[in-house]
Amino acid sequence: MLGFKKPIQPDDPRLAGHETDYQTSRGGWLKPEKKPVPGTPKTPRTN
Repeated sequence: MLGFKKPIQPDDPRLAGHETDYQTSRGGWLKPEKKPVPGTPKTPRTN
């Protein structure tokens, strides 16, 4: 059980960074794609 004594809670800090989604079209369990945050520019502004 990977060192977990009880059922693993979804908000357990030891799981951070290990989130995956099953994507059939891409062949299995993969990390989710990072989505852009609305309102942030794609390129930094230069003045």
